[in-house]
Amino acid sequence: MASDSRGRQVVTELIRLGIVLSLTAGGFALGAVADEALGLEEPETTRLVTSVLGALFGYLLGGWLGRAVVRGVDAAAGRLEQVPAVQLVATALGASLGAFSGLALLLPVLLLPFQAITVPFTLLVLVTLAYAGGRLGAARGAELGRFVGVRGRLEVRTPSRGVGVKVVDSSALIDGRIAEIARVGFLGGTLVVPRFVLAEVGRIADSEAEHRRKLGRRGLATLQVLQDEGLVAVEIDEDEVPGVAEVDAKLAALCRDRHADLITGDAALARTAELSGIRVLNPHALADAVRSPVLPGDQLALAIVREGKEPGQGIGYLQDGTMVVVDGALEQVGADVTVDVTSIVQSRTGRLLFASPTGSGDRR
Repeated sequence: MASDSRGRQVVTELIRLGIVLSLTAGGFALGAVADEALGLEEPETTRLVTSVLGALFGYLLGGWLGRAVVRGVDAAAGRLEQVPAVQLVATALGASLGAFSGLALLLPVLLLPFQAITVPFTLLVLVTLAYAGGRLGAARGAELGRFVGVRGRLEVRTPSRGVGVKVVDSSALIDGRIAEIARVGFLGGTLVVPRFVLAEVGRIADSEAEHRRKLGRRGLATLQVLQDEGLVAVEIDEDEVPGVAEVDAKLAALCRDRHADLITGDAALARTAELSGIRVLNPHALADAVRSPVLPGDQLALAIVREGKEPGQGIGYLQDGTMVVVDGALEQVGADVTVDVTSIVQSRTGRLLFASPTGSGDRR
């Protein structure tokens, strides 16, 4: 803080010095003009007086102007600190492109006679084009960021559309694996998280039921990881979908409007979206695709944790969460057993394995 204060003081004094020197020189010149106009007998004294007056006025004006400039720079810096870096770069590039384009077009104009008119006209056009280019660059800064691969949260004025854009629903956030998928590089492009999805996850996080509360908090934490670690570009879509009340219908409408894919772990929503022509990315399907293959006849070691729906059945789970229904294992609930896989059922929500204790034969 002390160094910042000293820096401001130095800048103020430098500006004051420049104003003092300028007005002292101006006072000296004014004294010469006064001598010629009034025909004074002691021109040196007149120039001295006008120079001193110019210096005094410059000292006062320079101090005020220096402090005003420092305050203006501090205020501008404070505002710019809140602007994303990519937005600043895009604004500078847009302004530079506008100015150089204008200069290239108007260069022949500068060669014409009557430069008292052509030079001011050219400067006016250049300033206008630079301003227009800067405004355009600021408005499209997020798209520039996406083009060059900027990650993390993007503040946008122009929404992402087309290839690489993926709308995320609450089930994908709550699942949590989307962050790991992005971390290992299998998820690129831009993730669009609608505000109504965030509101839904927030309501789940505030639920009275402890299990739902944990799920909601995991969803919010997943989004925070995606943004803070810069795993992918993340847009928070603030717009509501007019005329649509249900969240699933809003997601489908948003995907169609953005020409985007949908990331969801909800099987019902996935089926509805696919029927609407929307490409669906399901973390469960990806997990199934990369699981170690299990085939009928393989032996597995697992713990029987609870009773099954059918008489005599026990239920166990593999490390990846796959449910295994074991015939004749009801009496072994709480014990570790070795089972033979008898059949596998594949569904949209994952795999279901049927097995029997090793040595008992196929009871299905």
